[in-house]
Amino acid sequence: MFPSTRLRKVNLAAQAYESIRNLILDQDIRPGDPIGIDTLAASLGVSPTPIREALARLEGDRLVVRLDSGRYRAAPELSLKDFADLYDVRLIMEPVAAALAARNRSDETAMRLRALVGEIALAGRGPQSQDFAEFVEIDRVFHLTIAEAGDNSFLASTMAQLQANLRVGPYYRGRGVIDAEVVIGEHALICEAIASRDEAAAEAAMREHITRARDQLLEWMAAREGAPPGRRGSPAPNRREDA
Repeated sequence: MFPSTRLRKVNLAAQAYESIRNLILDQDIRPGDPIGIDTLAASLGVSPTPIREALARLEGDRLVVRLDSGRYRAAPELSLKDFADLYDVRLIMEPVAAALAARNRSDETAMRLRALVGEIALAGRGPQSQDFAEFVEIDRVFHLTIAEAGDNSFLASTMAQLQANLRVGPYYRGRGVIDAEVVIGEHALICEAIASRDEAAAEAAMREHITRARDQLLEWMAAREGAPPGRRGSPAPNRREDA
């Protein structure tokens, strides 16, 4: 049985989603483990229906996998190469997204980004998922707000599908958000470049942010696995200047 957390009979699917996500991030449900709907329903004190709804949402987050049988398993843990590949893609997309946001942003977007910088500074950073979940969520919203501000729906939807922030969440398990102050400072620089409509500065600040996060994560993973960091990906090509 999982740690007992009885849910209130309000918004049960959303509460179930948060509880199951935390079980996965804390590895009470380990990568690749089968997920029993009836067992979770009994532990959380709800019917199977909100559990199924939560698992469908978690499938969209790529934290669980739905099998041909209709059953679910926790998604397998990403390898060092998987993370290197993920950050290669982020380095291709997100600096461009920041530059587009600087070009196209509204006043409301600038205000929203500044508010998110303030919110993440106040978010929890502890070693358990319930401590750092808000930090990860605000980080996710910050990056997707930038993508949406660029007025390119294909870029925004692709970034949303990556769910990069949730994938990095387990990195904080047992450690806390050890780079919180650095992240906050980097977000502030990106925010102000976008607010100033400085495309080059926004692109450079985002590239530095993603590169620094990639290097830290891959170094930690390599040390954990007792292996050299290996391929970290090529530098993303510079965005072409407008003709």
